[in-house]
Amino acid sequence: MDFLEMQFRSVSEPERLVSGMVAPYDQTTYLVPVPGGERIRRGAFRRSIQHKGDKVPLFRNHDRSLRMGVSTLFEETPEGLLGHFRVNEGAAGDALLAECRNGYFGGLSAGFLPVHRDRGADGSQEVTEGKLVEVSVVGHPAYEGAGGLAVRNAQDLAALLAPFENPPAVNLDPLPRIRYGPQ
Repeated sequence: MDFLEMQFRSVSEPERLVSGMVAPYDQTTYLVPVPGGERIRRGAFRRSIQHKGDKVPLFRNHDRSLRMGVSTLFEETPEGLLGHFRVNEGAAGDALLAECRNGYFGGLSAGFLPVHRDRGADGSQEVTEGKLVEVSVVGHPAYEGAGGLAVRNAQDLAALLAPFENPPAVNLDPLPRIRYGPQ
């Protein structure tokens, strides 16, 4: 399974909603075990979303032992696939919302199985169809500039976003990006 990390767009604690970019289109990441990198093409998850768009689970750091929520809506935007997720009620969900609000998680990461891939002119792997299996909140997104967090009803949005203006150039996520063996 491949993992692509994206940015948060908003976190709403009263509504228990987390929204963010799940798959940016036409951006290449080199943090995958694919020579030349990997890119998601527009519409790659269209069929997957048609089949289970409001049932895609939300996890923390791709840990499938505890489902944190579920998708409510996906939107195709010019930049990529935007996902909206309702977070479970209870202590674990409350903690996740608070951690998102406080900046401990920097974005979203799509866990998917490539169904169809092409080789781009630059040698990168272009995913033209993928099965979206899950989405996770993660500490450090793989794509440059994908580290923004917005909280609805924030008094001073600039102060909330300040920690994300200069993200570290290293991967701070404690879980490995490469998964081997059966999933």
